[in-house]
Amino acid sequence: MAGRSTTKRASQSKRVAQLFYIFLAFLLILVGKADLLVVRTAQNDISELFAPLFDVVSAPVRAVETMFEGVRTVASLREEAMHLRAENDRLKRWQRRAEILESENLQLRTVLGAVIPRDRQAVTARAITAPGSSFSHAIQVLHGPDKNIQRGDPVVTANGLVGYVIEVGRRFSWVLLISDVNSRIPILLSSSSWPGLAIGQNSGMLSLSFLPLEAVPKENELVLTSGHGELLPAGLPVGRVVAGRGRSFYVEPAVDLRTISFVSILIRPEGSQFDSVSVLEEFFTPLPERDESRLLEGFSTKDVLQ
Repeated sequence: MAGRSTTKRASQSKRVAQLFYIFLAFLLILVGKADLLVVRTAQNDISELFAPLFDVVSAPVRAVETMFEGVRTVASLREEAMHLRAENDRLKRWQRRAEILESENLQLRTVLGAVIPRDRQAVTARAITAPGSSFSHAIQVLHGPDKNIQRGDPVVTANGLVGYVIEVGRRFSWVLLISDVNSRIPILLSSSSWPGLAIGQNSGMLSLSFLPLEAVPKENELVLTSGHGELLPAGLPVGRVVAGRGRSFYVEPAVDLRTISFVSILIRPEGSQFDSVSVLEEFFTPLPERDESRLLEGFSTKDVLQ
């Protein structure tokens, strides 16, 4: 009987405790819903009390997170730097290639648009030597084999005459520049059509000589090849007139002979050869032969009138 009463009392006290907890829970819910000023003040006080503790505890955590974030950032930056370095090297290679192609393009443009006579064909060649020294103005050019290049073929650029071929090889040829002291170019003044010779002086200017006395070249007048002798075609630009003192006139070359890179060699059609005899017959008419006449003996005005 005593054990049964003890069990009954324990059960009742347990129920009372459960009812108390339930009541306390409802009370807390009601207090929270009521949002009393006292509750808010207590919550703020508790937060301010534990805030320094939370800050002290979270500082190492933030430091560790920052360290790992820094490691990840450094690794990412290193990888990105390697990619950028590789891309920079690749762009530098392309830039050098583009500069080379641009330079070659500009050099080839000096040949594009050159005046090519109808009876000639152009062979593009690269200059492989400097324009020369103080004693000789000549360049060596590189061309393809079997191009039918002959001595005397004119060499031009888009701006005008450079010179003419003096020695021919299978792949190399020597070109005498118009500025060389041995160069004699038959010319015509474009405005007045007076003939003359442009003579090289181993300098930047050509001497304009053998002009008729009545010829008065104009400053900056265009000088063209005359075609006399048929060595050079007519109409190739040589340069422009520069007036000197008195009757001295010079020709400034149309081509900057110091910066020659590519040239065009004007070759004759295949099978065509330069014939000096036919040239003389074309430009000079021989005197008629008279058996009964006497040359320079007894010559008088009477004989001329007859």
